[in-house]
Amino acid sequence: MLGKLKLILLTATLLCGVACSDDDTKGGNNNNNQNGGGNNNEQTETVVINGTTIESGNTVYGLISDSVTGQGIAGVAVTDGSNVVKTDSNGVYQIPTNRWAKYVWFTIPAAYEVPVDPQNGRPMFYTTTKIKVGKQNRYDWKLNPLPAVEDEFTIIAIGDPQCEVASEAERFRTETLADIRSTISGAQSYENRYHNAYAITLGDITFDNTVLWPTMAELCSSVQLDNGNNIPIFNCIGNHDHDADRQNDKEATELYVENVGPTDYSFDRGKVHFVVMDNIICTTSTGFGADKTWNYDGGYTSTQIAWLEKDLEAVEDKANKMVVLSGHIPFRAGSTSGGSNVNKDKGYSDVLQLLTEFGEAHIFIGHTHYPENYIHTSYKTQNGQPIYEHVHGAACGGWWTSNIGVEGSPNGYSIYEIKGATMHNWVAKGTNKNETEQMRVYNANDTYGHKYVYTWTTGGTGGKSNIKTSGRADLANCFIATIWNDDPSNWEVELIVDGVSHRMQRVNYNLADMCSTAFFFNEKGKDTNTWNKGMKHFWFVKAPCGDPSQEKNWTVKATHTVKSSGQQNVYTASGFTTSYDGF
Repeated sequence: MLGKLKLILLTATLLCGVACSDDDTKGGNNNNNQNGGGNNNEQTETVVINGTTIESGNTVYGLISDSVTGQGIAGVAVTDGSNVVKTDSNGVYQIPTNRWAKYVWFTIPAAYEVPVDPQNGRPMFYTTTKIKVGKQNRYDWKLNPLPAVEDEFTIIAIGDPQCEVASEAERFRTETLADIRSTISGAQSYENRYHNAYAITLGDITFDNTVLWPTMAELCSSVQLDNGNNIPIFNCIGNHDHDADRQNDKEATELYVENVGPTDYSFDRGKVHFVVMDNIICTTSTGFGADKTWNYDGGYTSTQIAWLEKDLEAVEDKANKMVVLSGHIPFRAGSTSGGSNVNKDKGYSDVLQLLTEFGEAHIFIGHTHYPENYIHTSYKTQNGQPIYEHVHGAACGGWWTSNIGVEGSPNGYSIYEIKGATMHNWVAKGTNKNETEQMRVYNANDTYGHKYVYTWTTGGTGGKSNIKTSGRADLANCFIATIWNDDPSNWEVELIVDGVSHRMQRVNYNLADMCSTAFFFNEKGKDTNTWNKGMKHFWFVKAPCGDPSQEKNWTVKATHTVKSSGQQNVYTASGFTTSYDGF
C-alpha cells in the first residue's frame, strides 16, 4: 500500500488510473490525457502499440505497463462490462466495438499495488471518460509493482453505511471509519496482526439521497492509518444506491458509476480472486419526490452471468486459489444450511456453481442489517468445502437510531485474515468495542421494559400497532447467549460452573432478543416488526442449580473453529446483560 509521501510522488502516473504512453502509434494521435481519457479519433490507419498491431474493428485498446521497468504486463484481464480480454505479451489489450459499453476497467494483478487517486486514495482501475462509439479509444495504465505478492493480507467488510443525511455521514466518519483506523493502526503498530489491509463496502452506501453521493463517495475512498498508509476501499452497489429518478435498471446505476466506479468488476490479491457484482434488478419505482424508490428483485441477469463466466475463465489455476464474491442481497432465502432455499430463479444457482471451480469460496453480503452465516452445503469447492456466505450486520445498525442492529447485534464491520488461498480467520468487530466482545448473556427469567414488557418465556406486545413478539416457555430458568458471528456447524458453546462444563444448544427456531426488542419499542418508539427480528444465533442451557440468578462462578465459553485453517477463537462472558447500556 502507498504511504502519503509515495502517493504524492506517484501522482503523474496514477492520476485517475490513466498514464501517457511513450510508445509509438501510427495513425491517429497518442495524446492520452490523465483524466480517464484517450484518443477518440476515427481509425483510418494501422495502429501499433508496443509492437502489437491493433486489429480493425477493435476500437478500444491500450497498454498496461510496469512503472519501474516500462515493460508491458502480460495476462491482465480488461473489460468493457461485456467483453473480457487479456493483455498480450506486449501488455497490449484490444476490445471490439460494443455500442452499449461506456467505460473500461481491468482486474488489478496480484503482483501490483492497487492504483489509487492521489487526492483521496480511491482505487482507480477504471476510466473516468466514456467510450466514444465508432472512434478510437485508447486507455493506458502504469502499475507499481509490489516488493512481493501479498501472501497474507486483511479484508475489512463494511455492510450498509446507509446514510441519508449529513449527520449520519458524520457518524459513519467519526464512528465506523475512525474505529477501523484505530483497530488496524493498533494492530500494525503493536500486534502486527492485520497485514496489508483493504476494505469492501457491501451496498447501501446511501439511503435514497442522491445529494449525499459526493460526500459518501469521498468517505468510501480510503482510510488513512496512523503510519501514513491508506486502506483502499472497494465498493458494491445496494438497492438504495440506485437512482429512482431514472427510467430503468440500467440507467438507475449511472449516478453510482459516475461517483464511485463500476458495479461489476474484479481484482486479485495474493492467491485470492475478488469479484464485486450488482445483484439488484430494479423493476418499477414507487412513491414520489424524496420518497420515490425502486421495487427490485435480488439476483443476476443472464448478461451478468455471462460476464462472470468470462471473468472467472481468465483466472488461472482456480483449484489452488480462493474466490470471494461480494454483493448486496443475500443468496440464501432461508436460515437453514443447504441449497434448497437458494433463489434459483435469479441466477443464484448458476453463480454458486461457477464458484465451485475454486479451491475455496466465500460470499460477502449486506442488506439485512443483521449478521447471519450461511453454509451452502449443496455447493462444494475443489477442496470439498461448502461455499460459505457471510451476511454482515450494518455499520449503521438500525439506521443510525442507536448503536445496535434490528436484532441486537452491535453496529460494526468484519475483519478477515487471509493466508495463501485460505480464509485463515475472521471476527465480527463492534464499533468502539473490543474484538473479544462477541456475545451477550441473559438470564431467561429476567423481564425488560416498562410500558411494553417482554420476557423470554412469554414474549410481549409493543407499539401502537400491537406488534407481537413470541417467547418460548422451555427457556425458563435458562442461560441464554446471543453470539452474532456464529453458525450451526463451527461453534461450540458451553456454560462452565465451578469448572464443570454444561453444553449449550443452539436454537432451531427464530428467536428475538427480548432486551433489544424492549429497547426499540420502549425507548425508541418503534412500531413495526422490523425491530423485533427473530434469529437463530441464540444458545441456551438450563441453570444447573435451577435458577440462573443463583449460580456462582460461572462463565459462558464460545469456541469458533475456522474449518479451512483450523484456527480457534475462544470468547468468554461472565455477567448478565440486564440493562440497555451500550445500546
